[in-house]
Amino acid sequence: MRRPGLLLGAALGVGAGLAALVPLLALLARSWPHRIAVAGHSMEPELRAGDWLLVDPDAFTARPPAPGELCVAHDPRAPQRLLVKRAGVVTGASVMLTSDHPAHAAAQEIIGPVASASIVGRPWLRYWPLDRVGRLERL
Repeated sequence: MRRPGLLLGAALGVGAGLAALVPLLALLARSWPHRIAVAGHSMEPELRAGDWLLVDPDAFTARPPAPGELCVAHDPRAPQRLLVKRAGVVTGASVMLTSDHPAHAAAQEIIGPVASASIVGRPWLRYWPLDRVGRLERL
């Protein structure tokens, strides 16, 4: 004999699982057109040349990046070029960008100020290479 609540419970469980997937699928859909490849070694060890990242373009629409948070921005020295850096000091409408690699930690390696409007989004997932796939940590 089948218990009447079992089918309803299973249906609710599946529905809850699907509801949890909707925000993730929306994030993937809006991030895919903004994916970026890492070039160079200035963000090692977390990011390496050849890493491909998904970038959430809506991450900083309601707030500026927090110090230490990864962000993608237009390079103020060559605006058609995109940079993946960490937000440093955030002042009003601008952000200073820094690198992770110790060889790029000197004051002359700090980029900015970069206008907040030049921030493209926040990288949140490395999807290539396969042996490094994973969510990027938020500080």
